[in-house]
Amino acid sequence: MNEEWDGARYAREKRDFIESRQRFRWIYLHTALIFTVTWLAGWLCSAVLLRAGMHSMPTRYALGFGLSYLVFLACVRVWAGLMRRERGKGPDWDGGFDLPGVDAEGCGVVLVALVLGLLVAGLFAFSGGLPLLLEAAFEVVFAGVVVRRISRKHTVGDWVARLVRNTWPHALVTLVALVGVAAWLQHKVPGSQTFAQAAKSLL
Repeated sequence: MNEEWDGARYAREKRDFIESRQRFRWIYLHTALIFTVTWLAGWLCSAVLLRAGMHSMPTRYALGFGLSYLVFLACVRVWAGLMRRERGKGPDWDGGFDLPGVDAEGCGVVLVALVLGLLVAGLFAFSGGLPLLLEAAFEVVFAGVVVRRISRKHTVGDWVARLVRNTWPHALVTLVALVGVAAWLQHKVPGSQTFAQAAKSLL
């Protein structure tokens, strides 16, 4: 892409992109799926660490969160590619999909994960987070455009830096809350190794 924009056009194109994508019928389901996969990655990491002998819940949750954040970045990058619609550069996909058949237990895990994903996505959207993800998608879709400003130029496309800048406060708050709750639970129920065990003992 060899286009050049001035600062005003850059701001206008980004605003129009974000507003048009927010009108997509399935945009909130997309973000729910992103957070579902992110949560599953953190849960799986914690489960593997527990099986490996790491019984400290705060440590496992912190490490699991670190991995899940990397998975979150990867999921947003894949999703950003789907946001190319209207530019004729990607698949015309704006809807759902069919899940492969799973057994009853697997279906239950998927449903619980999806409910949690929907909850987190709802809270994220309520706090104004969706435009922050779409800013990263904008960097992907318009990668290569040169933006001329009064004092300098920059090239659109650094989606990782944009996404990290936009989401690190949310991530930090979530990490502190997650580790803090895990530490409190393990302090209250010293023999517990999982959230479910601690909650069951407290209840």
